[in-house]
Amino acid sequence: MIIDSHLHFNLSGKDKEQAVEGLLRDLAIVGVDKTCLMPHTNTTGIGHLYSSRDEIIQSTEDACRSLEKHLEDLYILVWLNPLLPFDFLKGFVKDYIINGPVTGVKLSIQMNATDTRLDPLLTLLEENDIPLLFHCWYKTVQKYRYESDPRDMACIAKKHPSLRVLVAHLTGCGFRGVQDIRKYPNLFLDTCGSQPEDGLLQYALDNLGSDRILFGSDYPGRDIASQLGRIDSVDMSLEDREKILYKNAIQFFEGGRDNA
Repeated sequence: MIIDSHLHFNLSGKDKEQAVEGLLRDLAIVGVDKTCLMPHTNTTGIGHLYSSRDEIIQSTEDACRSLEKHLEDLYILVWLNPLLPFDFLKGFVKDYIINGPVTGVKLSIQMNATDTRLDPLLTLLEENDIPLLFHCWYKTVQKYRYESDPRDMACIAKKHPSLRVLVAHLTGCGFRGVQDIRKYPNLFLDTCGSQPEDGLLQYALDNLGSDRILFGSDYPGRDIASQLGRIDSVDMSLEDREKILYKNAIQFFEGGRDNA
């Protein structure tokens, strides 16, 4: 079994039924059985990251309706804009995650992970056992103003020790990032980010162990088959391989929640 824990899906301006069929066909070709899907809002470009309340609700409704027949094969993470009022975010989490079909939340570059304005949302997710995927990348050039890196993820882990956080992008985090998150058991790492680099996954295995690593492709920005090659390139036990390819994903996304 294979679960892709980091996959994007843009329904904006497309035949939604055809787009879903195309996605499922692509997954089947490479042997992916289930995926964590992060549907884009209907806003295009960087505006997608700063969507309004109405845009987030509409895009979530569109995604859930389009994917309704396939919810057993998906974990849906919704991109939230943490700059919006907390009352809205709280109501959205209640309606679409706690009492709805959405699994969890994706946060990106709108607000750095160390910003205290995030704390109410993070506390809400922690209290309700809701998983969070956080965009994360070490950069020397072209870094967004509020973009987070693994050092910032450690700050979240200290304040919210029972919040499950999937730190995105092994390649973007690098060797330094693995060390930043090493001592925080609620921080997990996905294997995507740019093209595979030799030695990174082995280093993550040696320092984090196989229980905290989840396979992710970052499709369609990256080819799923090449990202699976990252897993195949490392000599590991069958038990470790199964954890990375799907067992850890089930534990991370489902946790103890009945509606995950």
